[in-house]
Amino acid sequence: MRVDAAELEIFKSLYHSVAEEMGAALRRSAFSPNIKERRDYSCAVFDGQGRAAAMGDHMPVHLGSMPMSVAAAIEALPLAPGDIAMLNDPYAGGTHLPDITLVMPVFVAAASPVRDRRYRAKPIFYVANRAHHSDIGGAQPV
Repeated sequence: MRVDAAELEIFKSLYHSVAEEMGAALRRSAFSPNIKERRDYSCAVFDGQGRAAAMGDHMPVHLGSMPMSVAAAIEALPLAPGDIAMLNDPYAGGTHLPDITLVMPVFVAAASPVRDRRYRAKPIFYVANRAHHSDIGGAQPV
């Protein structure tokens, strides 16, 4: 299989920019100072099999273990269009309990003569983010 270096660079930059834009949107919409000011979050794009395709330039400690969390979510749940898996299990790729990971499948609607949208059976991508939350259900907010 011949690989075109220019095409490879274009796709690498495309997927990396998706992860970076995910991080920018997360930061803009956050209420938590941990996310908005400390920037304690990470975003990444995974292929349809859960393999890392691109990771934003965020927190390296999050990104190193995020593929395990995505794999755990894919294995544990049959994710459908509109679903988002949420996990913070340190034994399933999490770092520590306040770091919550969200994993969402990305489906492509197939062309259909019927007005409703029919989706392919498997997602073509997964997107994930992990962010540090200061209060994880303690007796009182910290």
